[in-house]
Amino acid sequence: MWTVCLIALALLVPPFQAEDTLRKYKALNFPGDSESFVSFFPDMTPFSKAFSFCGWIRKDNSSAGWPILLSYGGNELRMQDNGGHNCIYGACTRLANKFTAPLGNWFHYCATWSSESRQFREYIDGEIIASRATAQGRHLPPGLSFTLGNWGDGGLEGLQLEGLLFNFNFIAREFSREEVEERAGDMCELKDEEDGVYNLSWVNILGEERNGTVTEVDSVCLEKGAVESRLEEARKGVKQGEASLSTIRDELDNILDKVEAGTTDMLEMEQGQNISCQVELTSHLNKKRRELTKVSSLLNKVVRILQGGGKKENLSGEDDETSDLEKDRAASKWDFLYSDSYFNKEFTRQQSENLRSSWDKVCDKMVGVTITRKLIELMKSVDSD
Repeated sequence: MWTVCLIALALLVPPFQAEDTLRKYKALNFPGDSESFVSFFPDMTPFSKAFSFCGWIRKDNSSAGWPILLSYGGNELRMQDNGGHNCIYGACTRLANKFTAPLGNWFHYCATWSSESRQFREYIDGEIIASRATAQGRHLPPGLSFTLGNWGDGGLEGLQLEGLLFNFNFIAREFSREEVEERAGDMCELKDEEDGVYNLSWVNILGEERNGTVTEVDSVCLEKGAVESRLEEARKGVKQGEASLSTIRDELDNILDKVEAGTTDMLEMEQGQNISCQVELTSHLNKKRRELTKVSSLLNKVVRILQGGGKKENLSGEDDETSDLEKDRAASKWDFLYSDSYFNKEFTRQQSENLRSSWDKVCDKMVGVTITRKLIELMKSVDSD
């Protein structure tokens, strides 16, 4: 039990990962070949009725005709780094004239949708560039491939991405325009988590398997001049982790002290309970043994009576207090009528049926007659004749 408590307590420790504190500032570099992409199958069920996905893009080549930055289920969701063919639920539109950031420059892209609003909205650097309605009843289907840097399951020539992606997060609700503007402000002020809202975070994406030569690289947030503030954040995280570990260590020591102090008391209590149970069980067995002995004795007496031999038996189980006159009475097969089952009681047809084999000449005439001593003696005399 104490082991379970210790494990449960350990699970409650707030996780601290110093590496992740800095890793979330990493970008993914796509070198521009069709074999370099990230593709996996996340649980998209929470996004079926509402979602927002936002992130930063740096385009490094304009020669590719259909450079895909994100694709889910082919054209269920499809975004190109040049806006040439952006799709939702198979319906696509061209927004090339809106994607005007120069090569090598970072820009912020965000898309939002919900089944309630039925509006798919796209933003560049916090400004809305397109809004279109979706069909009634449409939802984002689960179980499809989620791909960055290519289309479908990846590997298609002419659809590869050349450039960097940073801090792309999928959130299971529709952002307002103000929330999109806020995220498009400071590139290094990360807003990748929300309490109580499911999200597919950038850290999750960084942990997925990659194809080809997609690599993690430093974003501008870790370049000289910006790294100090990130390191300070990491230092704060280390201190919080140390404080959490110290608290847990104290709690574990307290539990171990209680275990050590309580073990002797528990063993003594269990030993006392075992002795009490043994005494109670022995008493119960002795009582049952006495009852079985008494029943066995009574059964032996019944057998002797049914066999028709011997003197009248005492079937009460008590000491025999039969009078001397009865003890001296000659043994007869009719003596069993002195038993409690017959004596001074009305003779029944059932009893007649049971005894018919012994005295079938007179039993039918006795139905309804009370069995008395006088009748018993009379039957005995008749039988002797």
